[in-house]
Amino acid sequence: MRTSPQSIVSALLLGLTLFGTSAFADAPLKTALGLDVEQARQVAEIQGGYRREYAAKRGQHNTEARKLRRARNANDSEQIAMQEEIVAKLKADLRAIKDAEDADIRKVLTAEQGQKFDAYIEERNAMVGSSRDVRNH
Repeated sequence: MRTSPQSIVSALLLGLTLFGTSAFADAPLKTALGLDVEQARQVAEIQGGYRREYAAKRGQHNTEARKLRRARNANDSEQIAMQEEIVAKLKADLRAIKDAEDADIRKVLTAEQGQKFDAYIEERNAMVGSSRDVRNH
């Protein structure tokens, strides 16, 4: 079966429409905290506002981390020292972005939801894997 480029583009656009920027917070967070519709909308807006900034910074971090890895493979102590400083700064920047996002989310939560959010963050930070690379930031 042959698929036309137009049908591929249509499928991608449909997928982005359905799963891209939804009007609600991500389902696990909405469920875990028991958010109402308005809170879910606000949280989704907050998350969307930070997503691009975080992704751009993470891209920079990954680029610099690769440079650090190459410097270590080459045993270039001068380059290693320089890259370690750059990577550490980018990790701190990533952590600051995530902390600011969490603080903004916390503003729309009730006290009880705030306690659940603390547990959610603790679990998120404990996760290992590429989908939750915040663990290292």
